[in-house]
Amino acid sequence: MKTKLYRAILLALNQCDGVPMPEAALFSAASLLCRPDEPTPGEIADAIQDLATAGHIDGTTDDLVKTRVWLLTAKGILKARALR
Repeated sequence: MKTKLYRAILLALNQCDGVPMPEAALFSAASLLCRPDEPTPGEIADAIQDLATAGHIDGTTDDLVKTRVWLLTAKGILKARALR
């Protein structure tokens, strides 16, 4: 399941073409891209953290609206392109 989640997260962020994705939207996209499996929010959060630790994605908190947004790093872009 983790491998499927990694792929889903990277592909979802790659579709944003450099525009940061709000965390809630990333959770929804990852869940949909993993169908028919149904990952839990905890599993998705763990996968996001793993990818952030590995340097594939970066998350920041938008100070204006106080939401967390995610985007691919250069390393993540290369990995996502390889997964297409």
